[in-house]
Amino acid sequence: MLKHLRIQNIILVEKADISFNSGLNILTGETGSGKSAIMHGLSLAIGERMDSSLVRKGCEKGIVEAIFDIDHLHVNALLAESGIDHDPGQELIIRREIPLSGKGRIFINHQPVQASLLRKLGQSLVQIVGQHANQSLLSIDYHRDVLDLYGELGSLLQAYQDSFEKENDLRRRIEELTRQEAQRLREIDVCQRELEELDEAHIKLGEDEELFAEYTLLFNAEELAEKIHEVSQALAGERQAILATLNRQKQTVESLVKFDSSLQETVQAFQNALIELQEVSHTLRCYQGHIHHDPERLEWVNDRLTLLNRLKRKYGSTLEDILAYQARTKQKLQQLENADIEIEKLQDALKDIEQRTNQFAQDISAKRRHFAVKLEQDLTAQLHALNMSKAEFKVVVTEQKRTVHGDDRIEFFLRPNVGEHEIALKEGASGGEISRVLLALQTLLAGKEQTPTLIFDEVDANIGGETATIVGDKLKNISRQHQVICITHFPQVASQAHHHLQISKIEKEGRTITLIQELDEHARKQELARMAGITVTHSKSRHKKVDAFEDLLLVT
Repeated sequence: MLKHLRIQNIILVEKADISFNSGLNILTGETGSGKSAIMHGLSLAIGERMDSSLVRKGCEKGIVEAIFDIDHLHVNALLAESGIDHDPGQELIIRREIPLSGKGRIFINHQPVQASLLRKLGQSLVQIVGQHANQSLLSIDYHRDVLDLYGELGSLLQAYQDSFEKENDLRRRIEELTRQEAQRLREIDVCQRELEELDEAHIKLGEDEELFAEYTLLFNAEELAEKIHEVSQALAGERQAILATLNRQKQTVESLVKFDSSLQETVQAFQNALIELQEVSHTLRCYQGHIHHDPERLEWVNDRLTLLNRLKRKYGSTLEDILAYQARTKQKLQQLENADIEIEKLQDALKDIEQRTNQFAQDISAKRRHFAVKLEQDLTAQLHALNMSKAEFKVVVTEQKRTVHGDDRIEFFLRPNVGEHEIALKEGASGGEISRVLLALQTLLAGKEQTPTLIFDEVDANIGGETATIVGDKLKNISRQHQVICITHFPQVASQAHHHLQISKIEKEGRTITLIQELDEHARKQELARMAGITVTHSKSRHKKVDAFEDLLLVT
């Protein structure tokens, strides 16, 4: 529900703060008083295209701010998806700035947003109904939506659309698989060749490190053997062996102990060192026995390392990467080779969902034709109540190529008078006829529309006084289910208001400005009298006429 509207520097409005209530809110005023500025402000607040010409002369920018109560609306998901902060119970604040030059700015709950989001949100908050403000009645898409809403086909239509989308998705997947057959065969060949190369390699984790260590040993085998032989000869060779010399010197040191017992520790240290050197000599001899100069093995290791390095360049920087690539390629090849099976499965699934989609479409068409007759009858009765006693409303349902909306083309026709041809609403209906059809539709759809606020922009234009009384009654009935805001020139309509606002203009400092005033009971009677043309200047006589006029309105 729209709770408050602030307008600043829009056309004649210098600054206005307007509060709205639930029920029927009526705005009245003389022609040219600024009602259009209010409508422009409302339209801008729900996403209408920005127009800098609306900015009041001499001002740099215009500002519109609308405050909504959305506790009972289904717009919280949209706000959440768009990243707009909104807590339950919190008011929704929409602010729009329209500069005289440059790009405008839009804020929802003080967060900057794009105009596309505001338009989408506005459609859930407000619907403007009027022969000029709303061209939807001239669209056959709107005709279909009205019939579906009237017949309460929402859940059935959603089930059909879900099935329709799944069916089309399956078709696209089958077409894609079929169209890519040549590419699939090429990819199979590539996968097979790659796997053949990798399978032949018989890669084992860590073998590259082991092979590199072996290669290093084999490549340096001759040098290792020479140097170890040299060290071994020095330690325990036949000529000038270090160990033999040290052994003789050890005996000499041992002989000194009898002269000085303090040398015993030195003798032990000498002995330990000699044992360590003997162990080194033994280890080197054993190691020397395992060194083999094997050119063939060296060549094989070198070739193996070359192969692994080549595979790393093609499939991954490590053996782990190569093995992971091999596993993925096997899985891909399996999918490619099973594509025919996948197509068969998809085709079977397509047959099932086609049957489901067809059944939904047939059910929707049957219900549309059923409710088309009822809508014809009900809307014709509403038009008769609106003093179009000879009018006939017609809903024509014809078959068309299937779309996401079903198999049906729905179009509204009107026969205004007996003996005349049916007129397609989108082609030949007059402004007055459009106004009354709109009002009749809203009367029938009251409570079924999810939009909480309906704005009627002079929907009573081009009608007579007697019809205006009926229009007022219908607007009041609609306001039991929706918040209704109506701009009217008819006192018969205004007299039904729960909340009456008067729009007037005055001159101030050489400028014309618009004033919006909430009317109390007495002021409301005065405004109704003005609208009815009562101009008696004598106060006592005027009050009598105003009271008499109001009594007449209540009677009618």
